[in-house]
Amino acid sequence: MRVVRPTAELFDDALDVLRASDEAVYGDTDWTADGLREEWDDLDLEHDAWLVEVDGRIAGVAHLLEVKGGRVIGDAYVHPELTGLGVGSRLLDLLEQRAHELEPQWPDGERVVLQMAHLVGDDRAPLLFAGAGYERARSYFRMVTDLREPTPQPRWPEGTRLRPLDPDRDGAALHDAELEAFANEWGYSPIGYEEWRDRVFGRAGFDASLVPVVWAGDEVVAFSRNYPKRMGDWGFIGTLGVRPAWRRRGLGLALLHESFRRFRRTGETTVALGVDVENPTGATRLYERAGMRVLWQADVWTKELRAGD
Repeated sequence: MRVVRPTAELFDDALDVLRASDEAVYGDTDWTADGLREEWDDLDLEHDAWLVEVDGRIAGVAHLLEVKGGRVIGDAYVHPELTGLGVGSRLLDLLEQRAHELEPQWPDGERVVLQMAHLVGDDRAPLLFAGAGYERARSYFRMVTDLREPTPQPRWPEGTRLRPLDPDRDGAALHDAELEAFANEWGYSPIGYEEWRDRVFGRAGFDASLVPVVWAGDEVVAFSRNYPKRMGDWGFIGTLGVRPAWRRRGLGLALLHESFRRFRRTGETTVALGVDVENPTGATRLYERAGMRVLWQADVWTKELRAGD
C-alpha cells in the first residue's frame, strides 16, 4: 500500500474509483470528470487530498473539503474490487491526521468533529466508521426529477414578486435571508458576507438567471440558489430557503416549479437536490409533492476531535 497525491496522470484512475464506488451501491454515479476537476481545483492537493495505491492500482481516494465551524468535513472512497485490504482505514487515518494539523482553524471553545458520509447500501461502511470511533449523526437524500414532463405554473403569494438577481445589488439582502432561513438547520454554519459572496457568486458555472429570488417590498423572503450540472449530469438546486414568517404560503413549491422551468429553458432534462431526512420544515414531503423521488441515501458520521468548553 502506498499513499500518493493526486496528479493529472492519475485523474482518470481516481475518477474510476469514485464512480465504481457509487455504482456498486445504486447502479449509477453522480461523479463526472468536470465534477472531480472542479473539486480538485478547489483543494490544496498537496495537503488535503490523497490517493491510496495497492499493487500499482489506485484503490482509494480521500479529500478534506473544508473546516465549517466546528466540523471538519471530508470524504473517502474505496474501489469495490479492492475492499478488505485496509484502504478505508488508511484513508480515515490520513483525514484525521490532517484535521488535527488544522487545529489553528478550529473555532475557540467549540466542540470539533470530523464529519464523513457513506451511501446507504454499502454494508461495510458502518462497520468501518463505528470501529474507528465515529457515531452516526444524520441522513441525507439525493432527490431527482425528470423535466421532460410539463411543469406547473408557479403560484406566488399575494404581496410577493420575482425580480432578476443582480449579485452586486442584491447579494447582501440574499445573504440576510439565508442566515434567517437556515438559522436552526442542523450543521448550518453562518459566515460573513464577503466569504459567502465569494463562495456563492464565485462558484464555477454560477448563472444568476437560474436563481429565482422572491421579494416582499425591499426584503428577500425566499430564494433558490441553483447551479448547472454540478456533481452529476443534471441541474442542481443547491439551497432553497424561505424566511420563517413566510412559510406555509406555498413559496417552497412555487420556487421548485420556477426552478424547474428555468432549468428546462437551458436544456436540462433532470434536476437534483440534497435534503436532510430529518429536516424540521418537512422539506422531503415538499419535494415529493413537486414530483421528486429519492435516488440514494447517505448517512453522515462524526468523530469528536475536541470536546467543547
